[in-house]
Amino acid sequence: MDKANHSIDLRNDGEDENFNLYDYVSRYFRYWYLFPFFLVLSLTAAFYYLQVTQPTFVTRTTILIKDQQKGLGQSQNDVLNELTQFGGNKLVENETEVIRSLPLMEQVIKNLRLDLSYTATDGLKTINLYKRSPVVLKPEIITDEGLEEPLVVHIKDNGRYTFNDESKEFEFGQKVQNKWGVFFVEKGEESSYKEVIVHFYDPANLVESMLKRLTILQPNAKSTVLELSYEDVSKQRGKDVLNSLLDAYVQTSLTDKNTEASNTLKFIETRLGLITGELGDVEKDVETYKTSKGLTDISAESQIFLESIKENDAKLNDVNTQLKVLESVTNYIETAGSGPSIPAPATYMINDPVLISLLNKFNELDLQRERYARTTQANNPLLETFNTQLAQTRQAIKENVQNLRRGMVVTKENLEGINTRFSTGLRSIPQKEREFVGIKRQQTIKENLYLYLLQKREETALGYASTVTDSRLINPPVTSVMPLKPKRSTIWLGAGAAGIVIPILLINLIFMLNNTVQSREEIEKQTNLTVIGEIGQMKVEGAVTESIIKVTSRSAVAEQFRALRTNLKYLGDGSCRTLMFTSSVGGEGKSFISINLAASLAYYGKKVILVGMDLRKPSLHDRLQVSNKAGVSNYMIGQADVNDLIQSTGVHPKFDVLVSGPLPPNPSELLGNGRLAQLLTELRLQYDYILIDSPPYGLVTDAALIGEYIDATLYVVRHNYTVLGHLRRIAQLRKGKRFNNLTIIYNGVNYGAGYGYGYGYGGYGYGYYTDDVKSKSGDLSSKIKKLVGKS
Repeated sequence: MDKANHSIDLRNDGEDENFNLYDYVSRYFRYWYLFPFFLVLSLTAAFYYLQVTQPTFVTRTTILIKDQQKGLGQSQNDVLNELTQFGGNKLVENETEVIRSLPLMEQVIKNLRLDLSYTATDGLKTINLYKRSPVVLKPEIITDEGLEEPLVVHIKDNGRYTFNDESKEFEFGQKVQNKWGVFFVEKGEESSYKEVIVHFYDPANLVESMLKRLTILQPNAKSTVLELSYEDVSKQRGKDVLNSLLDAYVQTSLTDKNTEASNTLKFIETRLGLITGELGDVEKDVETYKTSKGLTDISAESQIFLESIKENDAKLNDVNTQLKVLESVTNYIETAGSGPSIPAPATYMINDPVLISLLNKFNELDLQRERYARTTQANNPLLETFNTQLAQTRQAIKENVQNLRRGMVVTKENLEGINTRFSTGLRSIPQKEREFVGIKRQQTIKENLYLYLLQKREETALGYASTVTDSRLINPPVTSVMPLKPKRSTIWLGAGAAGIVIPILLINLIFMLNNTVQSREEIEKQTNLTVIGEIGQMKVEGAVTESIIKVTSRSAVAEQFRALRTNLKYLGDGSCRTLMFTSSVGGEGKSFISINLAASLAYYGKKVILVGMDLRKPSLHDRLQVSNKAGVSNYMIGQADVNDLIQSTGVHPKFDVLVSGPLPPNPSELLGNGRLAQLLTELRLQYDYILIDSPPYGLVTDAALIGEYIDATLYVVRHNYTVLGHLRRIAQLRKGKRFNNLTIIYNGVNYGAGYGYGYGYGGYGYGYYTDDVKSKSGDLSSKIKKLVGKS
């Protein structure tokens, strides 16, 4: 009977448990009704979601970007580079951010008028009417209320229309002013939809929404190709958005480059005007300097000076040589004929023919004189004649030499003066050249800058004329055939999985939050006591009531009481006949079990009396529908004899009852006055079994007073009611041996399909089945109410 159990117990004071998969899975069958409920609920939600959700399609396109990092543009020839100086050479990463920029998307919204959306309803479905709406709005002013609430346009058969639930009709093309704003409504495409829902969007919020649906990827890190993807519920709108976005991107790129070229041309023209004026001023400075300094060509002038100095130096050297020659002639004349002879000067170095002839004559006379001097006497008249002629010739030579020397000295002084002037002019040339080079440098700088600007002006004008886009469309926008979302198969599978997972999580949560007894194994592990019997619950259709099993009943609960009746033979040494029923708190089923066990014993042929010793809150008289005017309390105070107090229950002739009687002011003192033992002794003489319905031990001490006189104590623990902490109190009773033959009855068992009986649960604190009625399918609504705590 105990097939299913709650095998995992986190409150087991450290005892180890082996995981039992079957037991773990079986506990879910108790709440089997949650699985079909949530499965139907999740599938219904999936169906509704698929009906109301517009399918989203993805549109893709690819473009090529000229990227300087990837080599495009760098491998072109110089001419092409010059022609495209304002294009190409872009970073793919930068262009990705440019395409995703807010201004471009705002331009797309403006071009396509996406701040207005037209939809219609077809059952649960929402139909997008992009470019096929029967009405077209042209707003001038949109109010804040218009941005929050859609406008519904109802088209009438006569070509007129109304707004929302208003009855006032308007004509197409008429200017309308209402709480949504100021706009014109014109007739659009032919359509079968007569009710159009118009949504107004704030462009700033719409830009963010559209950018979230735009994806830009670089399929290959080594390429400069970008793939643009855009998600939209309208296939045509997805294509238009990408086309408009690329057009705006290209136009923006061309505008930027043309603006750059235009600004460059303006700058170059301005600089050319300034440089032209500065170059004219510098050229005038060169002209003025040359005029003031008498310069034509400084290099040629320097060469002339050098050549003149060289020529003048040659002449000066000739004069000096002639002077040296004249000096040697003078020395020769002075010494000739008066001492040792010296060499005669070379006449080829003398340019004056008179001096040459005189020297030749002097030399001849001197030779003749010497020849006669060797052959004649000193006083020879012929020798004297030669001496006289030599003297005259020498004098003539001296005079001639003096004349020549004076002329050469004058010539030398003139030549030296010329040299001085040439040297002075040559020394002044570096200063002039430095000054001229400074002026000339400014002229050269201005000329080069002027030529450079002229070249760049032509290049810029050429590049401006040949400006092309930096991107090229590879694949035009193409929309997927199947929607990107929702994925119908995924939604259905997810809904089915949710219908299974949610109940599992809910059941686990119930078990996690539940601190009550859930299984027989928990009782035995916590208390180390034997469970002598398990009692299920009984139900009747329409309402749950208490019931007493019949002798002919074949219900599961009746069989369980018969099993409990049989197990009484194994209490203690088998002779236990006085039994006390107690529990931790009220409502755990002591009275129910004691009544039905007494009835079962009576059906078995045993004479049984049920004694109600709950003197604080008696209930036996109500359950058995007998009088409570006199009972145990009267006997305890000596007002009546026991035989006068015993009543027949009407359930069976051998089943009697002794009710508790009127409520005494001091129940504990009354039970401890000594008459209880006498009462039980008298009853043992008349009955086979004495069953005592006592108060809960966990609340008062009455059960402990009664326990001194009984043979066995049956402690009732109720499934899903008794708190786990109470089991520890039972374990303490076992260790302290407070009661004789203490054992446990597990009441209100409800393992459902996992237990094997399919018992129900509820009613009157713990509720019961009728004898013969079994719940075959169960009431799903009552189970759900019970689950959420409304039963």
